[in-house]
Amino acid sequence: MPTALPSPQVLEITGADAVAFAHAQFASDVRALGNGHWHWSAWLSAQGRVRAFFRVLRIGDEHLLLILQGGSAETLRAALAPFVFRAKVQMRVAGTWQAIGVDRHDDVLEYLGAAPGPTETVIANGHIGVALPGPQPRWYVLGGTLPATLDTSPAALNRWNAADVAAGLVEIGDAQADRFLPSWLGLDELGAVSVRKGCYPGQEIVARVHFKGGNKRWLQQLAFRADVMPAPGTSLTVDHDAGTSGEVLRAAWTESGQGLALATLPKLPAGTALTASGMPGASFRVVSSIDGPSD
Repeated sequence: MPTALPSPQVLEITGADAVAFAHAQFASDVRALGNGHWHWSAWLSAQGRVRAFFRVLRIGDEHLLLILQGGSAETLRAALAPFVFRAKVQMRVAGTWQAIGVDRHDDVLEYLGAAPGPTETVIANGHIGVALPGPQPRWYVLGGTLPATLDTSPAALNRWNAADVAAGLVEIGDAQADRFLPSWLGLDELGAVSVRKGCYPGQEIVARVHFKGGNKRWLQQLAFRADVMPAPGTSLTVDHDAGTSGEVLRAAWTESGQGLALATLPKLPAGTALTASGMPGASFRVVSSIDGPSD
């Protein structure tokens, strides 16, 4: 049964200069994105920090759809507006969409008529669907109305979030915005950042880290045991080394009292133990590091 997901934050960018504007502002190569396709992208500050993280769907020649991974579409629209200048661009928050998570092939065929491939956007029957990364097939579907039969339980939503965490998909809310380099969040591994397309805000910082090194943090998966879910921003410290620390970005339960989390940390070997500020009795252990080449 499909899972009811939180209301999506969606920003539409349209107009004759929509693609050129997005290409100049965002960290991905938007001009290379063909109609009916999508990729991960981000908007960075001049210092190379991630202000927003999202999927970019190219619906048509002059029509882009941004589906945010955390944060507010209205906040992003307002922050982008001063950079439009004389460009033929319109930006609108699309507040009518609803979202479902689908993990059965028969269900995605019912809603879309076809199962989207890794970079394909399928639009059919009033729905828009894309595939998500991970070891098991999953699809994210937007629609004006939700199906009558949905799993709305907290357990179903947690299972969906756990699959996102396992796939290395962070969320960038207000508290995380403008604080982390893309490489600290695994965004280069997702292809959300290009180092070869030319100028965009933060490009010099991203290129310097990519070509000259000096990266200090990476996205790492942690297994944890705790009585309560570690919240985003929870401070982590390597056992017996208070100088080595990081923080939780996203977490989900895998079973009672146990879960999986994503954290930005110095690169640590698998099995490294950590403790969390304000969570006495909780234990964390590095499972793996999520990193890879840009572009």
